[in-house]
Amino acid sequence: MRTLKRLAFLVVVSLSFSSFGQNYLGVHSSNYGGVMSTDLQPASFVDGRFKFDLNLASFNFGLWTNAAYFDSGDMPKWWVKSFKQDDFGGGVTGYESGGTNPDNDWILPDSTFADRYIFRSYDSIGDPLGRETVGFYNNIQVDVLNFMFHINPKIAVGFAAKFRSITNIDDVDTKLAVLAENDLEIASLWNQQFNETLLNLNHMSWMEYGFIYSQVLKDDGEHFMKAGGKAKWLSGYSAAYVHTNNFSYNLFNADTSRYLNGDFAYGYSNNIDDIGSSDGLPKSSSKFGLGLDLGFVYEWRPDWKEYKYDMDGESNLWRRDKEKYKLRVGASVLDLGGMRFQKGEITSDFSVNTEQLFDLAVFDQANGFASFDSIIDSLTTYNPDWTETDSKATFFMRTPASASFQVDYHIWKHFYVNATGIFSINNRKNPHRVRVANQFSITPSFDQAWLGFHLPISYNKYSGLKTGFGTRLGPLTVGVTDFRTLFAAGKIKGAEFYAGLRVPILYFHPSDVDGDLVSDKVDECLVVPGVWEFKGCPDTDSDGIKDMDDLCPNTAGLAEFQGCPDTDGDGIPDKDDKCPEEAGDKFFDGCPDRDNDSIIDSKDDCPDVPGLPAFKGCPDTDGDGIKDEDDACPDVAGPLVNNGCPDTDADGLFDFIDNCPTEFGPKENNGCPWPDTDEDGLLDKDDKCPNMAGPLANDGCPYQDTDGDGILDKDDDCPATAGVPSTEEGMNGCPKIEKEVEEVLQTAFDNLEFETGKDIIKAASIPSLTKLAEVLVKKPEWKLQISGHTDSQGNDQNNLILSKKRAEAVKNFMVENGINADRLNTLYFGETQPIADNSTAEGRQRNRRVEMKIIFD
Repeated sequence: MRTLKRLAFLVVVSLSFSSFGQNYLGVHSSNYGGVMSTDLQPASFVDGRFKFDLNLASFNFGLWTNAAYFDSGDMPKWWVKSFKQDDFGGGVTGYESGGTNPDNDWILPDSTFADRYIFRSYDSIGDPLGRETVGFYNNIQVDVLNFMFHINPKIAVGFAAKFRSITNIDDVDTKLAVLAENDLEIASLWNQQFNETLLNLNHMSWMEYGFIYSQVLKDDGEHFMKAGGKAKWLSGYSAAYVHTNNFSYNLFNADTSRYLNGDFAYGYSNNIDDIGSSDGLPKSSSKFGLGLDLGFVYEWRPDWKEYKYDMDGESNLWRRDKEKYKLRVGASVLDLGGMRFQKGEITSDFSVNTEQLFDLAVFDQANGFASFDSIIDSLTTYNPDWTETDSKATFFMRTPASASFQVDYHIWKHFYVNATGIFSINNRKNPHRVRVANQFSITPSFDQAWLGFHLPISYNKYSGLKTGFGTRLGPLTVGVTDFRTLFAAGKIKGAEFYAGLRVPILYFHPSDVDGDLVSDKVDECLVVPGVWEFKGCPDTDSDGIKDMDDLCPNTAGLAEFQGCPDTDGDGIPDKDDKCPEEAGDKFFDGCPDRDNDSIIDSKDDCPDVPGLPAFKGCPDTDGDGIKDEDDACPDVAGPLVNNGCPDTDADGLFDFIDNCPTEFGPKENNGCPWPDTDEDGLLDKDDKCPNMAGPLANDGCPYQDTDGDGILDKDDDCPATAGVPSTEEGMNGCPKIEKEVEEVLQTAFDNLEFETGKDIIKAASIPSLTKLAEVLVKKPEWKLQISGHTDSQGNDQNNLILSKKRAEAVKNFMVENGINADRLNTLYFGETQPIADNSTAEGRQRNRRVEMKIIFD
């Protein structure tokens, strides 16, 4: 019977090194869990707080059962001191009951060192703890090498290598558990019919090598999403399974059974007997398998704008050192896959159906799996009540597929609370699988970058409700999932603890001492605000040249002048330009000389006309020592006394207004000597008929009527042109001028105006002059006398010149409009013939005039 007991417990104890559903409980939900958290949520690392995380080594060990508990109240001291063999003598182990045993215990006669403490777990033999079935769960995970890093802010990759193993014993009748523990030596349980119906024992240990990939799917505002996966290559070390269906039995005594019935699926990997017989891990006994983890995470970020910043030339960046969510929800599917193992040599499934007494001592010959298989093979071969049902050489063992849901709430600053559930999705009726224990946990946390405290409160059917702690102390991670285990307090149903050593490289928010949005690590002007273009050095005038290279740092300028401006664009920087707002010549230190007279415009009184230094840049065209603007005759040299005009004949009239500039003549005759054109002894000035000789008595006119108008030439104002007698409208022998013509003439006179001080006719005067020209075109025998006059303002000679220029301006207009120059006679009088008082503005305006008069020969 001891062989049966050993066989039953060999799988429970010797092979129970496995991975628990929520390894690293507490830390696995931390925002700084790093690569460790990807076991539960493959998408967790990306957009996390780590640039790189290396898990050098870590492990998670756990053993739980709801079949019994360890009552630490019987321990005098804490774990280490209480387990010294000299402290007690011959302890006891048993299952306390309220049944028929009067001492409420079954005392084992051969108690060992491990038996000196009492497992009290049953209220009665019939129904321990009120349960019909119980189970065992024992696990360990060893992370050999795990690391993960960000390729960019939205993608992270990693690698994980770890040893895992899971052993489950489920649906064990509580009475069977008692019998197995006591080598069937419980008489009160003999001759009772037990119906196990469904009993499962499953074990698998393996190595897995995983490539992890996670990526951000959406991070543009309030709603954030990411996903990840882990593709795994699996290599199995060992596996075993026992699965019963419709299993029922009756013990006649401790060595004999009757009514033994059931279908048994039974197998193990072909290296199971080698476990523990050699150093290190056993050789792989499976073909390689494939596994897969998938995960998805959603985060609600109502205050997402607070976590955006600009730095180093980039804008709208996320704070990588901060958690941005208020609520985070995740879902994952884990450990999809499996491996195919080679079975032990003669392992097979079988069925038993017998109502005969069966000697259980036959199994005393078994000292291992192979000998046990031989006994089963012999029974199925020679005993008709035992039948082989399947003898396949391999079996496919599924990994502990599960689904997990995670909810994390950010309470305030570094305080969080997490709720996580994990549930097996493997079919319980499939014998070839291991399962995780369904578990739900709530974990309040204080979570900082290098320090974290986590208090997981969890429940699963093996451990019941428990409270533990996990902590991160820099690179060290340690935790225990049940305080009762740590402090040896109360009724302990198992133990689970973990530890690890990591080398994390965290994201940090770049320091920016001078607040110029250029991080200190690249800021070449660390304490002076600057711009990214110049690695944090200032460009005060924003001209694209940093201040340290800018000769004019406070004024925007050009690179060719080392940051100094050239406002006028003349190729001379303002700092060297004496005329910075006017384009100039380098020879004149940037000042202009528009007329190229070597005198800069600012010192040139005539900047648009080349001149002489003596006249501050103004010209003296005729070289008479009088600048043109003061020279009445700028194109002809003359003495200063004549305002620069020549008087060749010295008759007091400038050559310009002297009709005979080389002959002395009176002013009254415009500088010409008085002639006697008709040589009748009277000067033309005294000769009423200067062109026709006549007697002195007749004022130089002949007694004749040249034009035949009946009026003697001496009385005819127009002796060469027929007119009307003087008695008619006072015409004195001249042709009659129509009233309309007189109006045209008067209008032309009234409207005639010039630009001030110039001989330029204003545009407003053109229409009336044009009409006058049209009249003269129609009257080809008529002539027009044009007389120029000025007021008394200014120099007499200048006024005389101006009156001449204006009279000639009218003459030139008439010529341009079709009137022959011979028909136009110009006179100029300057200020000598006023018609109004020059002392008043009104009088001076009237004196500034050009008179026009129709004349005849």
